[in-house]
Amino acid sequence: MDLFSPLAAIVAVNLAAWITPGPNMLAVIAASLAGGRVQGIATGTGLAAAATLWALAAVLGVATMFELFPQVAVALKLAGAAYLVWLGARSLRTALRQGASMETARLPSSSLLRAFRTGFLVSMTNPKAALFFGSVMTAFVPVAAPGWFLVAVVALCGVLAVLLHAITATVFSTGVALRAFARGRRWISGLFGIAFLAMGAMVAHAALRRG
Repeated sequence: MDLFSPLAAIVAVNLAAWITPGPNMLAVIAASLAGGRVQGIATGTGLAAAATLWALAAVLGVATMFELFPQVAVALKLAGAAYLVWLGARSLRTALRQGASMETARLPSSSLLRAFRTGFLVSMTNPKAALFFGSVMTAFVPVAAPGWFLVAVVALCGVLAVLLHAITATVFSTGVALRAFARGRRWISGLFGIAFLAMGAMVAHAALRRG
C-alpha cells in the first residue's frame, strides 16, 4: 500500500487551508499585531492543539456522527458564530476607546494562557475546521490504513499547524507590520471587529438555514 502519496496530499490540503483567510488566520494576525510574535505564537499553539483534536476526531469517525446527528453540527456552528461575534464586539469596543489598544496588546507572560485559550476556542468552534478534518482531509486517508498511519496523520496535522501559525505570527509581528498597526491602531482594530462579526453572522446564517 502506497502511504506516501496520502501523506503528501494531507500536507498539501493543510497548506491550502492555512493560506485561505478565515477565523484561525485572523486570530493569529490580530494577536501578533497587538501583542507581538509571542502572543501570535501562543494563539497559534492553541489553534494547533484544537487542530490535533479535530484530526483525532476525524480518524475516529466524527463526520459519521455529524451525519447521524445533524443537530450536533448545527449547535457547534452556532457556538462558533457566537464566539466570533464576541471577539468582534470586543475588538470594536476597544477601537472605540480613545487611544486604546486591542485587549490583547502587550499582554504580560502570565496571559499567554489567555492567548492560547482564545486560539483553542476559535478553532474548536470553527465549523470550517470541523468540515476540513471531518470530510476533506479524511478523504485522503486510505480505508485500510494501519493504526500507526492514523497516528502519524494526527501528529502531522498538529506539527503543521504549529509551524504554519508560527510563520503567520512572525510575518505579522515584524517591525513594518507593528509600525503600521501603531499608526492605524483604532482603524485596524475596528476592521478586525467587523471581520469577526461578519464571519460570525455568515456562520450563524448558514447553520440556521441548513438546520
